[in-house]
Amino acid sequence: MVDVNEGICARIPPSIHTGKTLIHFGEEEKPVLELILLGVGAPPPTPQKSGPCNAIVNGGELYLVDAARHAATQIMKSGFHVSKVDHLFFTHFHSDHYTGFGEFFISRWIMGASTPLKIYGPSPVEEIVERMLRYYEYDIDLRAEEGKPRAGTDIEVSVLTPGDALEVDGLAVRVEKGTHHGNVDDIVSYAFEAEGRKIVIASDGSPTDKLVPLARGADVLVMHPCIPELIDERFGSFRATAKIVAAHHATAEEVGRTAAEAAVGKLVFSHVVPPLAPDDKVREAIAPYFDGPIIAGEDLMRL
Repeated sequence: MVDVNEGICARIPPSIHTGKTLIHFGEEEKPVLELILLGVGAPPPTPQKSGPCNAIVNGGELYLVDAARHAATQIMKSGFHVSKVDHLFFTHFHSDHYTGFGEFFISRWIMGASTPLKIYGPSPVEEIVERMLRYYEYDIDLRAEEGKPRAGTDIEVSVLTPGDALEVDGLAVRVEKGTHHGNVDDIVSYAFEAEGRKIVIASDGSPTDKLVPLARGADVLVMHPCIPELIDERFGSFRATAKIVAAHHATAEEVGRTAAEAAVGKLVFSHVVPPLAPDDKVREAIAPYFDGPIIAGEDLMRL
């Protein structure tokens, strides 16, 4: 019988999180609250960037935020083992933010998870989870017959609403409403806090009046700007559709002013509209409104 874990471990970096500590072949580091940009891309697949999802690391544990394409692979590339990830937070349910959900879920189980996966998010998170489980029901039954413990396929769902606050293993989480396409009503932004450090992941869309209070004093704020002037030159025959999409995203000015008013330490941009917009152009568009560090997000960047 082939040991799946053995084959994969040969291809991951020379460090791996296996619980409460980060191990670098004998070198132990103290865990701190950290952000990993697992993917910074847009809905269209590209060789350069994975789909939009992030991870928060606290106490040596990884908390997944959205589950875009390649999420499971990116977790492994970041030095964590996918079977050890027990928490997943969703911001909303546009497909580009959860196309990797099923792959992450089934990979987690196949690679050794035997405890429930805890999922948090706005409505319709329960419906999304139920449909995903039905999709994998046949495969789960086959693997369970081979001896895999079904407990690893259990999911505990928590439906979140704006204004909620919760604590997960010492990680404080605050939830506020976002706004996106006119027909996407259930979308949230998150603030994660631990050990005096704060990381805020804004919802994919225009900022609301709740975002500045949520992000105030954050060490890191992640936002997703749209640069309308770049749309004409990059979208060709799709310009009309692209401009509708642009109307439901934060402008560079909104991103910069939000970061400035919230007095954040660093502003990180990712998941930019249009896709593959030049980083220098995005930074130049934001800079007049925020004089702090403006960081172009890259896959697997850690902050």
